[in-house]
Amino acid sequence: MITTFGEIMLRISPEKSNERIVQAKNFRIEPGGSESNVAIALSNLGMETCFVTCLPENELAQIIVQQLRRFSVNTDHIIFKGNKIGTYWTETGLGPRSSFVIYDREHSAFSGCSFDDFRWPDIFQDTSWFHFSGISPAVSACVSILLSDIVDTIPCPYSVDLNFREKLWNWLNKDSKEINKLMTNLCGKATLIAGNETDFQNVFGINNNKLNDIKDYAEVAKTCFKKFKYTQYIAISKRSSISATINHWSGYLFVRDDEQFAYNGIDYCLDSIQDRVGTGDSFVAGIIYGLNKPESHNHQEIIDFAVTLSALNHTSVGDASFFDECDVLKTLHNKGTGRIIR
Repeated sequence: MITTFGEIMLRISPEKSNERIVQAKNFRIEPGGSESNVAIALSNLGMETCFVTCLPENELAQIIVQQLRRFSVNTDHIIFKGNKIGTYWTETGLGPRSSFVIYDREHSAFSGCSFDDFRWPDIFQDTSWFHFSGISPAVSACVSILLSDIVDTIPCPYSVDLNFREKLWNWLNKDSKEINKLMTNLCGKATLIAGNETDFQNVFGINNNKLNDIKDYAEVAKTCFKKFKYTQYIAISKRSSISATINHWSGYLFVRDDEQFAYNGIDYCLDSIQDRVGTGDSFVAGIIYGLNKPESHNHQEIIDFAVTLSALNHTSVGDASFFDECDVLKTLHNKGTGRIIR
């Protein structure tokens, strides 16, 4: 079972696509959050998943639990305490207008949870891979302490998506040195570390000013492997933005004990992006999926699969990926041409 841990919130966005928050009269409400997105994506790919979080016991929490169960994500280890669900407002960009997010997560139920709130021996009994992101420790000191306790005792491989969110690191006063120190500890024994090139720079200060091709990204990975001796895989997503709705999208997978070392994913030109939120989570889910099915995926296939899954997620509205393995394989077979399937 793949177990993910993090905060799941209610996402609030204008009902009409690309409408501005200030002009909207009607809004769409749906659950969303990085680690829950990974769990849902993996479940849709046919893997057994579990999501662990803390929610208040009210009707809003039921919306979230029902969404998780809809996608067959195990919710047995969700605890209920506190009074507030975190929320975030999103405005989807169009052309030259950027997308943006407004968070309301302070004092949420999740932000106050502790290690002793959860039955970790029961959780890890069935867990073969554990995942969290850098968003969770940014939420509060309580959660960062909880995660420190987890990585000290975790009995299985685990992955970390760096997911740097400057707006959330208020409890550390956005101090880059303290963030680096904390995240270095949390990633200390991670099997997989993922992110984009700015994540590695913002979190660890790993800076390569000329990230143009795979050789440049490989230098970032090599630096990371030196820093983390237990890490076996580094996954880096690559986005080149022409506008909010036109991007080039790809990614890299670097493997420590592999002669080839660097694998470049297929490149997609995304010219009508519907929603970028959650696409990085799909990329990470694709990597985790491939690493947990080594009998059927080589490293090149893993990165191509992950890039394609996340490319597909750009085409739908909402955080989570609603695509299965067949969808991804058909897209790979058609080389992203979008040919009609009859």
